[in-house]
Amino acid sequence: MAGVLQQSAVAVVMAGGRGTRFWPRSRNARPKQFLAIVGSETLLHQTVHRLEGQIPPERIFVVTTEDLADATRRMLPDLPPQNVLVEPEGRNTAPCLALALVQIERSLPDAVMAVLSADHWIGDRELFLEDLGIAVAHAARARDLVTFGIRPAYPETGYGYIEAEGEGPVLQVKAFREKPPVEVAVQYLASGRHYWNAGMFVWALADFRAGLERHAPEVLAPLDAWSRAGADPKALSAAYRRLPQLPIDIALMEKAASVAVVPARFRWSDVGSWPAAIAFQETDADGNVCQGETILLDTRNSAFFGGRRLIAASGVEDLIVVDEPDALLLCRRDRAQTVKQVVERLKAEGREDLL
Repeated sequence: MAGVLQQSAVAVVMAGGRGTRFWPRSRNARPKQFLAIVGSETLLHQTVHRLEGQIPPERIFVVTTEDLADATRRMLPDLPPQNVLVEPEGRNTAPCLALALVQIERSLPDAVMAVLSADHWIGDRELFLEDLGIAVAHAARARDLVTFGIRPAYPETGYGYIEAEGEGPVLQVKAFREKPPVEVAVQYLASGRHYWNAGMFVWALADFRAGLERHAPEVLAPLDAWSRAGADPKALSAAYRRLPQLPIDIALMEKAASVAVVPARFRWSDVGSWPAAIAFQETDADGNVCQGETILLDTRNSAFFGGRRLIAASGVEDLIVVDEPDALLLCRRDRAQTVKQVVERLKAEGREDLL
């Protein structure tokens, strides 16, 4: 598998997200992928280091926004600086990947692109690389657009699903399913044919271009015009203003006829919220997670992310505490998704100092 990856593959790491559900630790200048949420390395470092020995640094590209570009280059000194591709602004994943396409195909037109997210956790590195090799080989041979499916462990309502058919290590996609209500998610779990959509893809550049030209020309045309005019970075903002805000699933994957899925054998998490991060931490006898100095009395199933000062708690249960110098988050574990609403409130109130 290593030979396949080294010879034909390039990796594109999408690294422009913010991870607002990890406020107050995540900020505009310190987004989720810059945090060591799981383990001692940042999620971005883990994503790139996972490819070591498989795809050389000169064939790894990271797409991020202008305000994060310099920090991203500093964090990844082994990558050529020009391999950090810069969006003037985030416009969702379809423009992000179309920008990568028009820049990479100039020098590597025959490459197979592996699309990864900078802020996901993946266990079992060897299994991941084997599955990635299967996807690269299939995309090069069968000319399908390939995605990865995660076998659902519970009836999750926050993920999109992939319905697949066939047998073997690569299945054909029958349909993409939107985030379901819980009763439908239970049916998906029981069917054995549905997978969580992990948002990772593999395709030959030529097939990706053909798919965008057919199904999402409004995403590709402004970037093609920009590239033909010389790809001046200063002119990219004008091209981006013409682009819709579209995820690649809606722009292309749900419309394309030849789509395959590799059922992942590796462990995966999008680490989408504080409770998801808690699942990776060691707990005490009462189910508490403690980062930093704590004194806990009659406290259970709670998480304390501190480190700067003592946190003391008494008689609480199912609580999340995140202590930063300028902000303190307190929320119930079952309300952690509302942290994003706190960020929206701060935006509405003009509190840029806390974002």
